[in-house]
Amino acid sequence: MVKLSIEELFENHSNNLALTWLVEQEGNKRALILEYEQKLANVSYLNLIHPSQIQIIGTHELAYLNSLSRDFYKNTVTQLFKNSDLACIILVDSSTISQGLRKAAEHYKVPILTSELSGEVVINYLYTTIARILSQHITLHGVFMDVLGMGVLIMGDSGTGKSELALELVSRGHRLIADDAPEFSKIPPQIIVGTCPFDMNAFLEVRGLGILNVQALFGDSATKKDNYLSLIVQLRHMTSIDLRNIDRLQGDYRVRTILGIDIPEISLPVAPGRNLAVLLECAVRNHSLKSQGYNAADDFCEQQRQAMLKQQM
Repeated sequence: MVKLSIEELFENHSNNLALTWLVEQEGNKRALILEYEQKLANVSYLNLIHPSQIQIIGTHELAYLNSLSRDFYKNTVTQLFKNSDLACIILVDSSTISQGLRKAAEHYKVPILTSELSGEVVINYLYTTIARILSQHITLHGVFMDVLGMGVLIMGDSGTGKSELALELVSRGHRLIADDAPEFSKIPPQIIVGTCPFDMNAFLEVRGLGILNVQALFGDSATKKDNYLSLIVQLRHMTSIDLRNIDRLQGDYRVRTILGIDIPEISLPVAPGRNLAVLLECAVRNHSLKSQGYNAADDFCEQQRQAMLKQQM
């Protein structure tokens, strides 16, 4: 369970949502109670049957309230504000409220915020924000890249050339997302999203060159804010025995579980003369083909079988 006070919500997201206080006072300390098991963020348009913690009121909701008879209006407003789970009301579309709603908010100490944005925009933003708050996080050591549109995490021991490979990939038109310590989070339904903490995705450390700003070197297209994690590439120094043990048909593939989700992983042997950038690009293209149902090793075996059958005839 996570608590997010309305005061924190305003401080952290008022700029993005164009929020201003309409009724604050003691109600600022009210909080959203966010459960990890909940399926949807607890935000909705005015709803008294399944009341949400954040109620969004726009022009249509105000028109509905104003159309009610005096007694029904009073009972509806009382039912709305007496809900103990109500954290706040956000008035959207630059709407204005009646004195009755304002007095009820002050009486029950429920904060009201206003926004010039539409209800749809506000609700979608809050859904995304709450989903991120509830998402599980993990930091992994490696370089996270966007290669051919696919999120690829390059891992390996110190000295295997992760940063040098990343730099060569950037020079070939691919994009850097995070160097050294990318942060990954799980979002519904079964997706891992990787990003760079503190918005420092332009920087890459390369031994001998120090810290490089790849965005300044290669332009804005050299970086990307985030991407889904689709493939892990492990760089490994291998002995002759290790190399002999690699499956000649399928390669060195396995699965790594991150935040409960299985992510495909492949090992690339590091050795003088090997063009790792080309090999990684091929690994990404091959993974894309496999995800579409095509396996080159299976195709090779089938064609070999067919050729042997023809020879026997």
